[in-house]
Amino acid sequence: MTPLGPADILAAETGSVAHEEGALMWIFKNLAWLVIMIAVVGFAILNVGGRVSEIRLPGVTYADLPLTVVLFAAFVFGMFLAFIMTMFHSLKERAVTGRLTRENQSLKQELQALRNLPLEDLNIGGRRSGGV
Repeated sequence: MTPLGPADILAAETGSVAHEEGALMWIFKNLAWLVIMIAVVGFAILNVGGRVSEIRLPGVTYADLPLTVVLFAAFVFGMFLAFIMTMFHSLKERAVTGRLTRENQSLKQELQALRNLPLEDLNIGGRRSGGV
């Protein structure tokens, strides 16, 4: 068995810290979801007898609906809109990333071409290589 060097000990410590931070973040994320779910279920239970008298949409009128159904439908509609907006934002970002990747590739090719120029065409220190 070989003794651990300082770099090995440091790598082990940072891996442990990263794992602890990831576990802590996982706990906070799941705890937040649990609180949200308890709040939603509690709100639904407290309003189980609630009724909405009338909802008017273009061309349709709904009367005497349970409040929980209306709130759930509004939640689903909001999540759908958030998904659509996120999808468009993601597609826009991918287009920008693709454009920047192509521009970067073009600049790399230009730099490579400049690096391959012959040295005799350079003007170093104000002297010309033509001999005047």
